[in-house]
Amino acid sequence: MPVFVYTGQNAQTGKKVKATVDSDSLKDAKLKLRRQNILVIEIKPQAAGSTSSSGSQGFFARLNERKVTPEDLALATKQFAILTKAAVDVAEALRSISEQVENPKLRVVYAKIRDSVSEGKSLSDAHREFPDIFPNVYVNMLAAAEKAGALPIVLRRLSEFTAWQIAIKRKVVGALITPAIMVVVAIGVTLYLFVNILPKITKAFSSLNVTLPWYSIMLNNISAWLQDSWWIVVIGMILAVLGFFRWKATPSGRRKFDTFTYNMPIFGPLVQRIAVSRFSKTLSTVLSSGVRIVEGLQLTRNVVDNAVLEDAIDESIKRVQDGEKLAAAIEKTNRFPVMVVHMLRTGEKTGRLEEMLVNIAEAYDDEVDYKIEATTKLINPLMTIMIAGIVMLMVMSVLGPMMQAMNSLK
Repeated sequence: MPVFVYTGQNAQTGKKVKATVDSDSLKDAKLKLRRQNILVIEIKPQAAGSTSSSGSQGFFARLNERKVTPEDLALATKQFAILTKAAVDVAEALRSISEQVENPKLRVVYAKIRDSVSEGKSLSDAHREFPDIFPNVYVNMLAAAEKAGALPIVLRRLSEFTAWQIAIKRKVVGALITPAIMVVVAIGVTLYLFVNILPKITKAFSSLNVTLPWYSIMLNNISAWLQDSWWIVVIGMILAVLGFFRWKATPSGRRKFDTFTYNMPIFGPLVQRIAVSRFSKTLSTVLSSGVRIVEGLQLTRNVVDNAVLEDAIDESIKRVQDGEKLAAAIEKTNRFPVMVVHMLRTGEKTGRLEEMLVNIAEAYDDEVDYKIEATTKLINPLMTIMIAGIVMLMVMSVLGPMMQAMNSLK
C-alpha cells in the first residue's frame, strides 16, 4: 500500500502534526486524515528509500510515541458502549471514537478498525489485528457479543472490567510502594553510616590508641572495603536485579516465584485475595457475555497473572471437560479458599453462577483493601525496627571503644 508523507494540524488541539499515512490513493489518504480530525497542510507520496534514510527519525519518533494505557482503552470502550447503546451505527461510532480519543496512537487504531469494518470485516476480527492494544479476552468477548447480538451490554461490561483491572493494579502498586521506599531508605542509611560516619569515628579512636572491640573492627573493615570497592556493590546490585527479572521471566522461575509469594507469611494472603478476585471478576464477565464455561476458563487463565492459579485452572478445565461441575473441579485443586468453592456450588445449584462470581469478586475486593491496610501497618514498624537495629549496631561500635577510652583515663 502506498505511503504518504503529510504535514497537518489537529483541529481539536491545534497542534502541528508531521507523519505518514498508508492509503490506496492520495484522495483516500486525505479522507482518512479528515476522519482523524487532521487538517492537511501538505501531503505527498513518500519517496523511495526515504524510509531507510529517515530511520533514525523514525526510531526516535517511536521512542517518544505515547503508548496506549489501560486508562485510554477503558475510556474509549466506555464511549463505544454509550454510542452503541444510543443505537449509533458501529462504523459511525468508531469514527466518532477515532476523533474523540486523546491518545494519537489509539486514534489511528480506531480509524483503521473503522476502515476494516467498512470493508466487511467483523468487529472482533478488526480488533484482533492489534493484539498489543486489545487483549485476547477483550477480542473474544466482542466475538461472543456479535454472535449473541448484545454488543452494547458487552461493551459496557468490558468498560467496567477494564476499569476494575486498573483499580486492582493501583491497589497492588499502592501496597508495594511503601515497603519499597522503606527498603531503599534502609539501604541508603546503612551505606551513609558505613561510608561517611564510621570511618571518622574509627579514625578518632585510633588517634587515642584505643583498642577496638572485634565488632568495631569488623564494621571498620566492611566500611573500608565499601569505600575502596563501592563500584563492585553497585554493579553487583544491578546484575542481581537484572538476573532476578531474567530468571522470573522464565516459566520455571515465574512458577517458583509465584508459589513463594502465594504462600509467604505477610504478602501471601494479599496475593491470594488479589488472584482470586481477578479470577472471579474475569470469569463472571466472560460468562455473562455469552462465552462457554471451558472457553471462559481458558480466557480467565490468561488474566489471573499467577502461575499457581493458572495451574489450578488448567486442572479445572480438564475436569470440566470430563463432565465435572466447576465447583467440584476447583475444590480438587486445593488452591482456592473454601468459601469460594461453597459459593460456586451454591451458584451452580441455583443457576446464578455469574452473579455468585460477582459476589465473590466484591467480597475479595473488600478483603484486598483490608489486607493492604493491615500489611502496610505491619510492614512500617518492621522496617523501622530493621533500620533501628542497624543504627544500634553502629552506636554499639562507637560506645564500646568510648567506654574503653574512658576506663584508660581513670
